[in-house]
Amino acid sequence: MRVRVLRVLDVGGLPRVFWWVWVSTLVARTGAFVAPFLSYYLTRSLGHSAAFAGFVAALNAGGAAVSAVVGGVLADRVGRRGTLLGALVASAVTLVALGSVHSVGLIAVLAFLAGLANNATRPATGAIIADIVPSGDRGRAYALNYWAINLGFAVAMLSAGAVASHGYSLLFMGDAIANVGCAVVVFFTVPETRPTSVGVAGAGHAGQPERAGTLVDVLRDRIFLGFLGAVLVGAVIYSQAQTVQPIMMGQDGLGPGAYGAVAALNGILIGVLQLPMTSWMRRYTHGSVLAASSFLMGAGFAVPLLISAVGHPMGVYAGSVVVWTIAEIGSTPPQMALGADLAPAHLRGRYQGMSTLAWSVAGIVGPLVGGWALTAIGASAVLWASLLLGAAGVPAWVMLDRRSRTRVATLRAAEAHWEPVLSAIASPEVVSAGVPTSEPEPEPV
Repeated sequence: MRVRVLRVLDVGGLPRVFWWVWVSTLVARTGAFVAPFLSYYLTRSLGHSAAFAGFVAALNAGGAAVSAVVGGVLADRVGRRGTLLGALVASAVTLVALGSVHSVGLIAVLAFLAGLANNATRPATGAIIADIVPSGDRGRAYALNYWAINLGFAVAMLSAGAVASHGYSLLFMGDAIANVGCAVVVFFTVPETRPTSVGVAGAGHAGQPERAGTLVDVLRDRIFLGFLGAVLVGAVIYSQAQTVQPIMMGQDGLGPGAYGAVAALNGILIGVLQLPMTSWMRRYTHGSVLAASSFLMGAGFAVPLLISAVGHPMGVYAGSVVVWTIAEIGSTPPQMALGADLAPAHLRGRYQGMSTLAWSVAGIVGPLVGGWALTAIGASAVLWASLLLGAAGVPAWVMLDRRSRTRVATLRAAEAHWEPVLSAIASPEVVSAGVPTSEPEPEPV
């Protein structure tokens, strides 16, 4: 029975270290209270203006954008494990400090530092998964980790109200404790996996000297730059879920309760559909899944165009969420997997960092452009633009899929020379030690 369940959910056969990474992700996300409630805390508890709250949110997003690159570089230079542990501890410290100050200047500085620390965990985590999971299994590994992110966040949102009722400072403390708990799990169960620190040749073949690399190498990679462009467009469309769509729901006479209901629908669908859809999508290439998901993403956000014809705005918005949630499930994990497949082993941290940066930039640009367009041009124009952008992503992902096949095949062949080494790293004997086998040598930025 257990074997049958594992086969249906497609969760078997992954390294033990991956599951510890999964647990650490779940622990961190179950306490992710601060980001969703930061603006509410600043305006309702401290009495600051909405403009200041928006400024602080922008600073936090700016810190996250910077750390996407810095975290990726550090993951390659000093190691995945050290970068992840340092970022988690720094995040805990800055969160406690942010919840303790009332000065406008200190709030602004600490909000930037909190974003800087928190987002630096993502490139390191992504690189660890790419290091220890074979290429053929990375899609479902990233899907499972994404499932943990959403499951933990759902728990955080359900409990945040009760926590806040006893004082907003507990939100900051709880978030910090979750980060420390994640760091404890990582410290005792996740070894260093950076290939150049475990005796793996960066050149991809045993016996060849290790290769260094810089961000310039990443920026010269035309295939990866095309990948980043496609990711950015999709992320800009997706960013409308937290900006344009709730504003439009208000304009159509729906209150905060309605928005909360459709937001909960997104989380429920991910929890129910993520694993079976991941198993089903393994039949197809990443490019074909991403092309279909791009169209669905644009179409999902364009569904409210039907309100003028059929009425029933609540039902239409619920349908919109269903469509773009399916697109979210079909796009995010395959994007992570393809981004990892395109990266040479010695540059995985930097490649993961640039992928994270694309999402961070979309989180800044999307709300600004979407909010401006909604005011200056109108809701219909924004919805049609979402549909057109989603449709434009279809040929982009198909072309990228074709151009990347040779690259991915070459890198997979190179990985075959050192996968036994990384399998040993992920074995229970090494995991139980909880420490790296050797100190990594620094590399150029």
